[in-house]
Amino acid sequence: MDYGIILFKGILNTLIRLSPLSLYMGSIMSSLMFDNKKSNILLLGFVLVEGLSGAFKTITNAVVNPQCALVKSETNNVSLPSPIPTTIGFMVAFFISNMVDTETFNPIKFFFLLLLLMLSIWSRYNVGCHSIIDSVIASIIGIIIGVGYYNLVKTYYNNIDLENLKPDTISDNESKIYKILDLS
Repeated sequence: MDYGIILFKGILNTLIRLSPLSLYMGSIMSSLMFDNKKSNILLLGFVLVEGLSGAFKTITNAVVNPQCALVKSETNNVSLPSPIPTTIGFMVAFFISNMVDTETFNPIKFFFLLLLLMLSIWSRYNVGCHSIIDSVIASIIGIIIGVGYYNLVKTYYNNIDLENLKPDTISDNESKIYKILDLS
């Protein structure tokens, strides 16, 4: 096999493995640095996914595959309580649900999200952590949780932008929207 392909796969698998951590940290930093309330909602969703996955692993006594551990030591393997495709599936479903609900469909964002989901499924199979079926089922569970969670928080999530508008900086059309929504 070509060394370039091996290197590309290694980099891709590493990026996919670290993607949930980067999503959590990005949400936390956005919340702390910019007081972004939307990132708080998303972070709460990620915590929900992790909690549900952790509870499932505890109930089923799931064994951690050393190949899939996030941190390896001589005596112990530590893994995140959620499969990566579940977290990515949650995020993809949340953002696509938002695009559909707000009628702001963006084809580039849509295809990028789907590509990220497909890469996470492939990556977990490629490194030997899960079978394709395991990864697809984990993704479907994440998608279901993401759609459900979005529908629970969508009113608050979508109104955050309107709450942040200051009366001095809004246009006449936005002022009409304020009056219609009775947000004055």
